[in-house]
Amino acid sequence: MKLTLALAAVLGLALISVPATVNAQTPAPATTAPAKATADKKTKYTGTLSAVDTTGNTITITDKTVAPKTIAVNATTKIKVDGKTATLADVKVGDKVSGSFTTDASGTMTAATLNAGAGKKAKAAATTAAPAATPATH
Repeated sequence: MKLTLALAAVLGLALISVPATVNAQTPAPATTAPAKATADKKTKYTGTLSAVDTTGNTITITDKTVAPKTIAVNATTKIKVDGKTATLADVKVGDKVSGSFTTDASGTMTAATLNAGAGKKAKAAATTAAPAATPATH
């Protein structure tokens, strides 16, 4: 009888500890999914470059309607100047810019795209302007 009681006690303790062990091994739900979803959302921007830091890989955009934004630029940022592929060194303070950026969980804004120079309307106006005069032949 004592042997049966001891065996039942050991089995009972073993069964009680199994769920605790299983729960301890169950991974916690991932908390990075919402941050990734936020990082994937692109926010558009327009304005004028007020600073270009080629060492720190950042640009600062000013706009009359919002506070200046400092945006990081990385290797995946698609940079264009006047519609042509460019680098951060090709953009200059005073350039009119537009593009999009993502914001990570820490609040860092990183440019996905950076378009500088004449916009589509300015380019269209330049291509439809009167052709240059041709010199007269004698």
